[in-house]
Amino acid sequence: MIKNTVKIINKNSNTFINIRNNNYTNINNSLKGDFCTTKRFNTTLNHNNSNRNIQTPISINTTTINETLTSNNKNNDFNVVKFSTISTPNSILDSLIQNPTSQNNVNNNNNIDSDNIRTPNHQNNNKLDLDTSKLYVSKSTSELFFTFMILKVCSFNFISDNSQNFLNLFEKLGLSKPLNFFIKYSFFKQFCAGETIRETEIFTEKLNKLGIGTILDYAIEELAGSSEGFDSVAENVCQTIRVAAKNPTNSFSCVKFTGLVTPSVLEKMNNLVSSVATNVSELPTESFNSPLDFYLNQSLKQSDSTTSSLTNNDIKEMKEFFNRMDKIFKLCHECSVPILVDAEQSYYQVAIHHLAMSYSIKYNKDRPILYNTYQMYLANGMNVLKQHFNLSEKLGFKLGAKIVRGAYMVTESERSQRLSIENPILPTIQDTHNSYNTALDFLLNKIRLDPKSIGIMIASHNEDSINLGTKLIKQYQIDPTNPNIQFGQLFGMADFLSFNLVSQHQRIFKYVPFGPVQEVLPYLIRRMHENKGFIGSNSDKELFYLKKEIKRRLF
Repeated sequence: MIKNTVKIINKNSNTFINIRNNNYTNINNSLKGDFCTTKRFNTTLNHNNSNRNIQTPISINTTTINETLTSNNKNNDFNVVKFSTISTPNSILDSLIQNPTSQNNVNNNNNIDSDNIRTPNHQNNNKLDLDTSKLYVSKSTSELFFTFMILKVCSFNFISDNSQNFLNLFEKLGLSKPLNFFIKYSFFKQFCAGETIRETEIFTEKLNKLGIGTILDYAIEELAGSSEGFDSVAENVCQTIRVAAKNPTNSFSCVKFTGLVTPSVLEKMNNLVSSVATNVSELPTESFNSPLDFYLNQSLKQSDSTTSSLTNNDIKEMKEFFNRMDKIFKLCHECSVPILVDAEQSYYQVAIHHLAMSYSIKYNKDRPILYNTYQMYLANGMNVLKQHFNLSEKLGFKLGAKIVRGAYMVTESERSQRLSIENPILPTIQDTHNSYNTALDFLLNKIRLDPKSIGIMIASHNEDSINLGTKLIKQYQIDPTNPNIQFGQLFGMADFLSFNLVSQHQRIFKYVPFGPVQEVLPYLIRRMHENKGFIGSNSDKELFYLKKEIKRRLF
């Protein structure tokens, strides 16, 4: 962990970069001392001791210096590191050097694509309309003030970082009910549409009138419950499909597989399919036509393995899992309602990709109904996307692709360290930006060549990626009303981006989560963490615009 004053050595130029109190200065100096010991670790650069945190996991060589480099190191108040993997022009280091006065340099926000670094190959001057009177024309002053207060609270590290600890403490004290009441009328109200599917319909109608579509989301996180609990989740997902069917051109549903089966069973399925191929496009065609039989056969072949083979109870659970998926995806096809399959941790993801492709082959023959999610912070993200598109052409189905940066950075990094395995995530945030924007260009170019070839959900809160998307849509002369192209953002966040997309006549959808307060709490905690990063990395833009409009109305 590097804190306070930090000196960084650029590998290529041996130039010191002194980072201290928002000042970035090149210091010409020669390397002194010998390097020894190599250790891979995550580093956090705390920028200006404020909420604008610069966070990214990077592979570097930590070093011990035999000689004192500078006289101001008497108190050992800085570390010296030599960059190994961070050596490209697009690196985080170069971003700091090239834009020293920026307060939006780096952020590792996972599912919320909110960083403000531009990709060099996709410079974009398409500025958003910042007229707040137009941005928030549909919001009352009290709504603006409420949103401002909630987002401001979420930006405080102490609250967001300790939210789970607060919940545990109140539960121990027997105060869960009053806490849930408070949460229901504060954070829940900001980020969720209600506790039941019927309550979401009010928000759906309101958003539709504003030109915004909805992604109905039964917002429960990973479950480890009974068959009845998983069946209940499946039925709630089916309810979202039936509601969405009333307005299928402006509605999506979504599903998370760990809400339909015990996570340990899904992980075993992942191990089984990975033992054949980690690239699902290399799997035999029969594995897609009869995926259940494929897993059963692979389990028999590995019956001597304690980690991959399925127990009798696992097999029972897996069969029930397939029944739930069959029910959900068949209903989507019958109702012509597209559905987004959420991405999860890498140790589930090969199985998720395999299942998504299997059901896409079955139901995406004429149009994309099922959208698989591609996490572009993964080192293999772009390759997987291209492989799946090639598979769709080979097997004759329309690929549905939702692209995100990624939501499991912390758990993935901790797991790789614990198991001493390679971290699947790209080394820098700039690499992730490049990967995401490359995927965006790749997908829109496919639409340019054939408007019906693929379905795209551009799920992002990143202003530059959104600008790039709208720019490429114009550049490639793509009809923005094409039902196969849409932007996706979270309910309660980034409204200034959503309303601007509406003003540009783009198809924009908001995730509209719902569920009982107690069950949705893990979702809300994740939103708080993501929103903290969203605010910091965008220079508090959302708060700035809200405050500006409130002042305009009151004064």
